[in-house]
Amino acid sequence: MGITSFLKIIGRGSKGAGDLDREQAKELFTQILTGKVSDLELGAFCIAMRIKGETASELMGFMDALDPEIRRLDLGSRPTIVLPSYNGARKQANLTPLLAGMLSTQGFTVIVQGVEKDQTRVTTHEIFQSLGWPILNNSTAFTNQIDTRSPIFYPLKIASPALQRLLDVREQIGLRNTGHVLAKLINPTLNDAWQISNYTHPEYPEKLREYFHLRSANAILMRGNEGEPTASLQRLPEMHFLFSDGEEKTTLEERFLDVNPFTKIDAQSSALLISEILSGKIACPKSIQRQSSQIALMAGSA
Repeated sequence: MGITSFLKIIGRGSKGAGDLDREQAKELFTQILTGKVSDLELGAFCIAMRIKGETASELMGFMDALDPEIRRLDLGSRPTIVLPSYNGARKQANLTPLLAGMLSTQGFTVIVQGVEKDQTRVTTHEIFQSLGWPILNNSTAFTNQIDTRSPIFYPLKIASPALQRLLDVREQIGLRNTGHVLAKLINPTLNDAWQISNYTHPEYPEKLREYFHLRSANAILMRGNEGEPTASLQRLPEMHFLFSDGEEKTTLEERFLDVNPFTKIDAQSSALLISEILSGKIACPKSIQRQSSQIALMAGSA
């Protein structure tokens, strides 16, 4: 079948490219997920979308194709937060496990979904391993972990093997692709969880806002810290709480002068410090403390 007709629309450069409607995007991405495109076509798609950028309608269509393939977790009525983790630590500590732990103390079930390894960064998965926190090796194992008070890591390769394969294309072409955008948008649960959606590039906030409103999802939209869904140690950016009924509330940006307690950013050092913070031996950085309390206030823990 191939996707040549779609590539002719999206592959004409930053000024000449057109946009796909929702049905076209669904058809194209279904072919990609089911392996019905050649390597050459897949590479062309990745580069074309990287240059053009995704519209909210295209994201909806891509997710329409992806939704049936996601292996979701049933949490019932538990108040739940989903954190995407696809960047990890490069220059600064990876604070996603700390935020996840703080949200757990606020009464939420916390699911962190993401990749396991990155050759150049310290991943959340690696810190979870050092902490001894639950990591799901298959979707059915969740029933054995549901009573834990620790956050749970759900690897993308388990939640969506096909999407993981698309992310792996980065190793061949050296660039992130649309799969990375979609991965951060996954809610891998069957319940009405709150999702944090973090962005870096300025063109994404409005696209993501439109996308979540179209999905009627509960989402927290914010600028991330080194690609992770957390405040930095010095700054908690605005957080836009998008409610499934269309209501929206925004918290104000806050600045902090805390001394950085993370003198090392490797997985074991980060895990040790996180454990000491969560046990009360060391004070939690104010930015992460404020982020978790603002989320608890807005999202409503049990």
